[in-house]
Amino acid sequence: MHLSKFEHLRPGSMKEVARLLEEYGPRARLVAGGTDLIPRIKYGLSNPEVVVSLKGLPVNPPTLSRNGNLHLDSMMTLADVARSPVVRERAPLLTEAALSVGSNQVRHMGTLGGNLCLENRCSYYNQSHTFQFVEPCFKRKGDQCYLIPEGKKCWAVFSADTVPALISLEALVNITGPENGRQLPMERLYTGDALKPLDISCSEVVTEVIVPEKAPLKGRSYIKFAMRGGMEFAGLNVAVVLDMEGDGYLCREARITAGAISAAPVQMRKAEEALKGQHVSEDIFQRAAQVGASEVSIFPHHGYSTVYLRECLKIQTLKALTLAFERACQD
Repeated sequence: MHLSKFEHLRPGSMKEVARLLEEYGPRARLVAGGTDLIPRIKYGLSNPEVVVSLKGLPVNPPTLSRNGNLHLDSMMTLADVARSPVVRERAPLLTEAALSVGSNQVRHMGTLGGNLCLENRCSYYNQSHTFQFVEPCFKRKGDQCYLIPEGKKCWAVFSADTVPALISLEALVNITGPENGRQLPMERLYTGDALKPLDISCSEVVTEVIVPEKAPLKGRSYIKFAMRGGMEFAGLNVAVVLDMEGDGYLCREARITAGAISAAPVQMRKAEEALKGQHVSEDIFQRAAQVGASEVSIFPHHGYSTVYLRECLKIQTLKALTLAFERACQD
């Protein structure tokens, strides 16, 4: 497989990046580490005329603001995120999630922003189509889904590993455009539409992630389920944050987010409500895990059936809740 021809631009500022993206529109693609875009170009899934590189931009180290918020440059590699003492101290859940991405080589190339903006995937679409069906699927401007032939929409799944952790940490994202910037809660970055999974325009760039400081005692855990661990995209992943108070057994609040089960990461709100204000126990956790697995809409993907993934989600959520509580007791 070979790369198609394209013009390579290397701007020196984020404003210039946004300007170039606005100028070239859908003919341009943004590249940072390239671990997602380059394979897509080789498979013929993306054929940009212009590739705008972020490699010429300086990368800011993690910083803490006066109010204790953690600020992360989206151009940090996942390896740098994982080994940062500041991240490990302030957001160990993100450290765990970053370490679960790919291989060591992938983490040294892939960036935090790239992982947040990962394209949705499906086992039919993400491959060479020279020997596949003649008629295109929805992502290739067709009108059918080969993963679910009766499906009337695209069933590609969002599989990024860091996103469920950041949503459970109530993270924010800063987005830069050609004229000005804006800020979104992390969960609002994702549309739930597999054909346009990100709520940003083609001229906007995710530039920063902010993890807010939270006072109460926390338990946290991140679990990624995959047949070959970090060497492949998740079958599903779950991130849990528990705020405990009183005797350490009362759950003031819970945030539970699942990924790789639908077109966007899903916050399991009914499961969170099942835990809120409860003195935790094994029965409470089992009930919350069952509620969580029942409340979400699950896409079958990459050989995993809906039935299998729902049962798997229940089991992995229970594991994640138990581990988060154990860590809260140790802190």
